[in-house]
This record gives sequence, structure tokens and C-alpha cells, in this order.
Amino acid sequence: MTKQITASVEHKDIIVSFLSGIIDFCKRNKQGVLTALVILVLAAVIGSFYSNHLKKVTQDSWAGYYTAQVALLSGEEQEGFKLIDQLTEKYPGTDAAQYAVLLKGDVLYAAENYAQAADAYKTLSASKNPTVHTVAALSLAASQQALKDYQAAADGMNGFIQNNPKSFALPQAYLTLAMSQELAGNKTEALNAYKHLSEAYTNTYFGTAAKDKMAELQK
Repeated sequence: MTKQITASVEHKDIIVSFLSGIIDFCKRNKQGVLTALVILVLAAVIGSFYSNHLKKVTQDSWAGYYTAQVALLSGEEQEGFKLIDQLTEKYPGTDAAQYAVLLKGDVLYAAENYAQAADAYKTLSASKNPTVHTVAALSLAASQQALKDYQAAADGMNGFIQNNPKSFALPQAYLTLAMSQELAGNKTEALNAYKHLSEAYTNTYFGTAAKDKMAELQK
């Protein structure tokens, strides 16, 4: 029991000594401590302001995306594109702005305006959002195929595969690559891509499609 009391007293003495040391330090360095406190308060205020600003930007940008989407779904294509352009100008780099550009590209592609669709997808080539970057890359290749620019589509898919070795979209990328090479008349390159696809994704739609394509090319 005596040991416990002694330990408790020693613990309190340590705390008191520590607090006394802090108080003495503050007295000796009053101006420095006040300056540090002001800096901390300012940092907290700025951090809070920035956090609230980001929250508002996120809310407003997605509201803009929704408005543009409604316009496009209502058949007001030019108004929808105008709203998307305004959104990307006001909130550049936001997820909402990037998904809006994807939507614009998809609408243009569906209307067979492949060159304009390709231009839209190209603006997202440097996106840091992995989903946006992936969809844009695959969609750009599809647009280039539709424009019969097969080599550009193949080059794009080769670059995507090399830079995204763990992407969930690799099967689609390999299939797009293989088809682009086939359409470009590069039979050997097409067979190599189909072969990899059939071996790496055997029990999937992509693997089965690749086997069928290889059988056609080898006739």
C-alpha cells in the first residue's frame, strides 16, 4: 500500500513539475508563445474555411452536372453542352466537371459525331480520377476506330496497358487493341493481342471472343 501511495505521489510530482516547466517557459517567452498561438488559430480558421469552400465547390459542381444532364436527357443538346462548358470553366478539374465531359463525349458518340467525341475524351487524358481516365481512354479508342484511325487507337491502348498494368479494364483494352490492329491490317500484332487475351482471361467473355477471332484470322 505504501508503495502505491509513494508511486502516486511521484506521478503527481512529475505532472506538477511538467506543468510548472510549461508555465515558466511561457513567462520567459511570452511574445513567442502568443505568436505561435496566433499562427495556430489562423491555421485552424484557414483550414476550416478551406474545408467549407471545398464542400461548397463539390455541392455546386455536382448541382451543375445534374442541371446539364437534365438538359441533355430532355433533348436540349446545345443547352446541355453550354452548361457543361460553363461547369468545366467554373469548376475545372472537379469530378463533376470531368464526368460532365464524359457525358458530352458519350452523347456526341451516340450521335455519330466521332471527331467531336474524340476531342472531348482527349481533354480527360491527364485525369487523376482513375475511373474517368480509364473510361476516357477506352472511349477515345472507340471513337478513333469509328473514324478509321486504327493506328491511333492501337497506340492509345498500348500506352494504356503499359501505364495501367493493374487496371480493371485491361481485358477491354486488349480487345480494343487487338481489333484496332486487325482493322489496321496488322495481322501478326492482332493475333498476339488476341492470344494474350485468350490465355490471360480464358473463362471470360473477352477470352472467348479472342479465341473466336483467332480462329477467323488463322483460316
